[in-house]
Amino acid sequence: MKQILLATALIALPVAAFTGANIFLAKASVGATAAAGLGDMTQFASIIADVQAAAAKGDTAAAKARVKDFEIAWDDNAKGLRPIDPAAWDLIDSAADAALRALRTATPDAATISQTLAALQTSLSAASVQK
Repeated sequence: MKQILLATALIALPVAAFTGANIFLAKASVGATAAAGLGDMTQFASIIADVQAAAAKGDTAAAKARVKDFEIAWDDNAKGLRPIDPAAWDLIDSAADAALRALRTATPDAATISQTLAALQTSLSAASVQK
């Protein structure tokens, strides 16, 4: 009888410990993945802040020129950023496309420009990880 209890204990304890460790580690990795985001978006957010400032002053030409800097930087970093979090990347890319369209239209509308740039800034903030 003692041997059966000992055998059961020697099997059950490691299995329980192993299962518990796997559950704990799985929850930790899911939490880390959910919080990963795209990393530091400060460079991009700073450029968009400059574009917003120029647009607020009514200087559409300066806003168009500065948003080109964002477009180039975003495209240059796309290959590295997109695999990290495709959903966040797509959200920012769509917001960027809307802002670019608003600025580059034949007759730019200040309200539309302001709204699309604010949406882009919000999407950058949401995808950024603060350290």
